[in-house]
Amino acid sequence: MILQVVKKELVELVKTSIMEEIVSKLMTRFDEEILPFEDAEDPVRPSVFREEFKNYLRQSIVDSIEVSGNSIKYGIGDAEKLGFGEELDPETTDGLKIIGTILCGIVGEYVLVTVDMAKEMFPNDIDYDLGRTGLAYLMPSDTYDYGVENNGWLPKPVWSFSNFHGIPDFFEIDIDLGKYINKTLKNLGERA
Repeated sequence: MILQVVKKELVELVKTSIMEEIVSKLMTRFDEEILPFEDAEDPVRPSVFREEFKNYLRQSIVDSIEVSGNSIKYGIGDAEKLGFGEELDPETTDGLKIIGTILCGIVGEYVLVTVDMAKEMFPNDIDYDLGRTGLAYLMPSDTYDYGVENNGWLPKPVWSFSNFHGIPDFFEIDIDLGKYINKTLKNLGERA
């Protein structure tokens, strides 16, 4: 009976305090290791999806909690939703796809082409629905350079996430679970 109560308390801590500590540490990494690379004019830069990513992290922890025997397991990040798994979850939003792509790493050099740029570059085209979001897409830089040389496009710097190494250990963080177990035991002792 006592073990069940302890497990229940610990599951609640995973859903609250532990989850918030994990999310806080991951969002600090997001802010420090991803946001400095984004282009301010990119309409789908990672900072636009910051809150969505934060909510995704919270939900992935809650969805992964498993209680079995004497153990409580939980995970962080759903591989399919971020594009790390075998298949991409069909309900994944564009924001999570973009963040997942950045976390995995990007090979090659690209130029970000926005709708306004496309209108200047392709004035006779009617449909400027660019990329997955309709706001921008990434053009290989050699294709863009060809356009600069042969079509008079304005030179533009390479997209800042080009050849981005990714952050393969993004979800690996240290949490002192001992303090939460001690807190749970202390709370239970005070109630007894």
